[in-house]
Amino acid sequence: MKKFEEVKRMKKIILAMVFMVVIVALAMAGGEPEKTFVLKYNQLENEEHPQGITETAFAKKIEELSGGQIKVETYYSGTLFTQEGEVTAMMTGDLDLSTLAFQDMGPYLPAASMFAAPYIFTSYDHMEKVFALDSKVAQDFYKMVSDACSFTPLAAMTQGSRTINTKWTKPIMRPEDMAGMILRMPNAPDWINAGKSLGANIVPIAYSEVYTALQMGTIEAQDNPLPGTYAMKFYEVTKQISLTKHIIDVKLLCVTNSVWDKMTDKQKQWMREAAAYACSEGSKATYKQEDELLGFFKNYGMIITYPDVEAFQKHSFKYYQDNGLTQKWDMDLYNRVQALK
Repeated sequence: MKKFEEVKRMKKIILAMVFMVVIVALAMAGGEPEKTFVLKYNQLENEEHPQGITETAFAKKIEELSGGQIKVETYYSGTLFTQEGEVTAMMTGDLDLSTLAFQDMGPYLPAASMFAAPYIFTSYDHMEKVFALDSKVAQDFYKMVSDACSFTPLAAMTQGSRTINTKWTKPIMRPEDMAGMILRMPNAPDWINAGKSLGANIVPIAYSEVYTALQMGTIEAQDNPLPGTYAMKFYEVTKQISLTKHIIDVKLLCVTNSVWDKMTDKQKQWMREAAAYACSEGSKATYKQEDELLGFFKNYGMIITYPDVEAFQKHSFKYYQDNGLTQKWDMDLYNRVQALK
């Protein structure tokens, strides 16, 4: 009888311990509910543009992956912030998400200026190797951006190779053919240096004002990938596209650190996964649109010029060297990028 009571008592103790373990586990699993987010995403292009496609894809994918914990309000065509305002807004936390250019980061991170220079990437394949999901080069650079700019890149997409789109009919074959041309570039040092390195005179004008400036003759040319020239209808007020392909125009899908730092590891993983998916969709749209749009522009009556790209590349690099701009570059990072050709 005594032995029976002892066994009974031990069973109660064991059951109590199991019960306590279950309670603790449930408390840890339940705990505080994970924080939910409604994020504002602004970028400069319309919904049909590769950047717009990236934005739409990200918004849908992150809500799906997070089960609704993370939702995104989408703002296209710079309706929430202009090109000049969105970088500051990302740094201060007034904007949560955007696709940003290296040129936007250059004033705060000199190493980013290297990526903003013409012909840093020799092909789309080269660019995709540099920004592959498992690329240590990309991971190291993203950390540099996060530390310097208060926003964190999650993935990269391309909106195409930038070309010279001008009112001139004289073929733009070499840098000397650009002499005297008034070329619009965004109002940031890295953009302006890129334009000067091609041989043009630069006038900074807001993106939303470029069509009217071309129409009125305030400027004679603008540079954009083919999807951008199409989306903004610049072909209506210009005559020629010279396929200089001087910059493979990479945009980094970034999240402001004031949001990123509040997310759990699981939420961060969802964000990275959604960004990788969205950027892939945007880049695929770019490649498809570039193939289709060249035919469209030819049929529209645009002059399509196939310039001496090597001449532009040499002219551009000499400008950067002569003006001491390469001294700001992280040459170790530069060499690692070039090794991935």
